[in-house]
Amino acid sequence: MIARPSVPTAPRRLMRLARSARHVLRRFRTDRSGAIVQLFAVALLPIIGIAGGAVDYTMASGRKVRLQSALDAATLAATRSVTASSTNAQITQIVRNHLNANLDFGAQVSLTVVVDAAARKVDASATLAHQPYLLPVIGISSIPVGAQSSSQLGRALIEVALVLDNSGSMAGSRITTLRSSATDLMKKVLDMAYIQGDAKVAVVPFASMVNVGSNNAGASWIDSQGTSPIHNENFSTGVSRLTLYSQMRNVSWGGCVEARPSPHDVTDTAPTSGNPATLFVPSFAPDEPDEGTWWSFYNNYLGDGSCQTGLGTDTLSRQRRTCKYNGATPDTSLANGTRRGPNQLCDSNPIIPLTASQTTLTTALTAMPAYGGTNLHEAVMWGWRVLSPEPPFTEGRAYNTADNRKIMVLMTDGANDAIGLPNMNGSFYSAYGYSAAGRLGTTSSNRSDIVAKMNEKTLTACTNAKALGIQIYTVGFYVTDATAQSILQQCATNPSMALLADSDQGLANAFDAIGDHIKRLRLTN
Repeated sequence: MIARPSVPTAPRRLMRLARSARHVLRRFRTDRSGAIVQLFAVALLPIIGIAGGAVDYTMASGRKVRLQSALDAATLAATRSVTASSTNAQITQIVRNHLNANLDFGAQVSLTVVVDAAARKVDASATLAHQPYLLPVIGISSIPVGAQSSSQLGRALIEVALVLDNSGSMAGSRITTLRSSATDLMKKVLDMAYIQGDAKVAVVPFASMVNVGSNNAGASWIDSQGTSPIHNENFSTGVSRLTLYSQMRNVSWGGCVEARPSPHDVTDTAPTSGNPATLFVPSFAPDEPDEGTWWSFYNNYLGDGSCQTGLGTDTLSRQRRTCKYNGATPDTSLANGTRRGPNQLCDSNPIIPLTASQTTLTTALTAMPAYGGTNLHEAVMWGWRVLSPEPPFTEGRAYNTADNRKIMVLMTDGANDAIGLPNMNGSFYSAYGYSAAGRLGTTSSNRSDIVAKMNEKTLTACTNAKALGIQIYTVGFYVTDATAQSILQQCATNPSMALLADSDQGLANAFDAIGDHIKRLRLTN
């Protein structure tokens, strides 16, 4: 309620003077004692007009100030209520209600409101006929008082990437809770849209790798011709990995890609054929040698065969043979927390790029599996890439779009993980190929060394994404490891945006809190 200002002392005195003047004037009009009285009465009229004008215009000015203040507040409130389908009558009533609530003379106000729903703008004008006390003596029966106000709110634009851990440790109630909590958050974000498309959500399920969708095999940003410097890292001849997939029976590319070679593995550099290192290489876990010792090769899904003689018969040569894939039927059974075959560690469902389709997003979220390992670095990078306006996914608005917020929600129940092995490869095949290739900055077969490098990549990716204005929330679900907690806190935009959940209900509460915070951010646009 806007407080009514008290009438200043000077106007009160003028009001008393005005009442006295009216009384004297009435006496003069009825007095018959002489002409001098009539002359005095005539002379008194301008005096009364001046005194009355001072009183009445002071009071009218006070009403104008109060009307303008109340109209400004009412117009702003009405603008916040505007939706794409708002009518003039609906918004006019909101303005009217505010005026009536904040002015004791609100009902006397004539109101005109014009709404531009598309621009989210409200123009309002209000007029009032102030009734003067003394000016009627000189023929002025009312003083017009008016106010105008205009308010416009920008359409808050929001892009949210839900980057969600689908690793094997999420099986059971954890993945069930994640599905429902992420769905609730997605709906809350989409409900913030002023009009369809203002708010968009992407889903990035991740495990040891990220699946960009096998339907993108022919995309210009996929290295389908084998030109990237890492494409033939594990093969004896220059051949497209997609060609190798096509030569085998009962298997096709699952849609996962390897991390790009440094420095492109932590940047948003657009992929172009002119710079092959920026292209994304389809994942292809080589058939490992037929061995049976204690340090066995875990992804032996074909016989080594005797083709490509002249390459040697040592384990590395047998692994690098490409002719063995032609016409072969690989073993793709589940084993060792993943799946054997060329799609080893490609265990997550495909990315859903930014969209305003609740149906599409709900379908993807409810279908998330729980299988495989954890790679936070690649998770952050693909969360960034779906928000980016650059290829491979271009649904994101330009970084400098007014009133647009780009937000990443990174949720995991664990830390980066890798499997080091005492063989020529040094590790399981991963998003970085084999550790022996040194693409992480180490050729160590020690798990802790490999994970340490993955942690470094993760934090660099977070820093680079935040530098472009992406706001990052992190949620550690049943995460008790101090190193993992530290990484999540450093990755978040600020410590208050790094949340921990130690129960299924805690995860639901964390996602609900993030939704509420995003809503507050939207209102500050």
